[in-house]
Amino acid sequence: MNSILSLQSHVVHGYVGNRTIQPILTSLKTNLDIINLIQFSNHTGYINHTGEISSSEEINKLLDANLKCDFNYNGYILGYLSNNNNLKCILKYLKKEYQKSFRDYIVILDPVMGDDNVIYVEQNIIKEYQNLLCNDNIFTNNLVLTPNIFELQLLTNYEEIITKNLKMEDIYEMSNKVFEHKNNLKLLIVTNLNDLVLFNNDKYIYIMCLLREKKLLFKVPKFDYYFTGVGDLFSGILMYSMLNNKLMDDFSNMDRLIQSINYTLNLIHCVLKLTIDNRKNLNNLRLDDTNRVSINMKDCELKILKSIQYLKDIDQNNMVNYFDRYLS
Repeated sequence: MNSILSLQSHVVHGYVGNRTIQPILTSLKTNLDIINLIQFSNHTGYINHTGEISSSEEINKLLDANLKCDFNYNGYILGYLSNNNNLKCILKYLKKEYQKSFRDYIVILDPVMGDDNVIYVEQNIIKEYQNLLCNDNIFTNNLVLTPNIFELQLLTNYEEIITKNLKMEDIYEMSNKVFEHKNNLKLLIVTNLNDLVLFNNDKYIYIMCLLREKKLLFKVPKFDYYFTGVGDLFSGILMYSMLNNKLMDDFSNMDRLIQSINYTLNLIHCVLKLTIDNRKNLNNLRLDDTNRVSINMKDCELKILKSIQYLKDIDQNNMVNYFDRYLS
């Protein structure tokens, strides 16, 4: 059985961060340990929230105990980090783990910084992520980065942070910049590619999967509704699927890679479809509704528990193929 440590946020009510992936990965018979970097009453989209952010000292104590106990995780998931000290603390732990055993494990790092040209973290965390990509600090042989297109621009300090004007050549240039400095980077997955300039089709969400020598494109039907926690769900299911398909042994196996990402997208599509079907008032929840208010956030929460009974039935024989084409 695969063993994963997830370091993300947590909420008392709703489904984001660790609260999103724990029920699903547990139902898929994965041993999931969690460290809550943030403990909030609910996510910040509501009209009110409260809670606490774990200090780097608290996180370090937990990670130090893990190191001494030799839990030997196959995968680590890094989600929303509130400040650069927490990121430094986690990377220091991973480097110790790597130097201690030199064993293989996958690290999925979702560099949460913003979306749709809006930054919602402090500048110091952006600088820390940029520094991470500018040095060859090895803490795993198998690093997977999952930024959205706006975060990729922030990571590479790209000249013009305006996603609507991007061309495919811009994405290739940014990805090459990322791969240039990170020898341990096996996979760069760029999400939220839905611009007409790039694909001439706004009915789909596009996901680009980039390796050093190959580029793959996936497309999923677009839901014009507001969701939270989808990125966290993506990281969790992707980790499960990659470990299950033994990608850690060979990231160059395109069949396994396509299978892993396709499985992830199928499960997420199922959760989103079920969430929409169970909403009470769809008219107030569309993305283009400027009068949407926080009181509707309860209907925006992912229907994680209701989804579990359907997710177990998804396999290679009944999945929809969301792989579109090779770009190179």
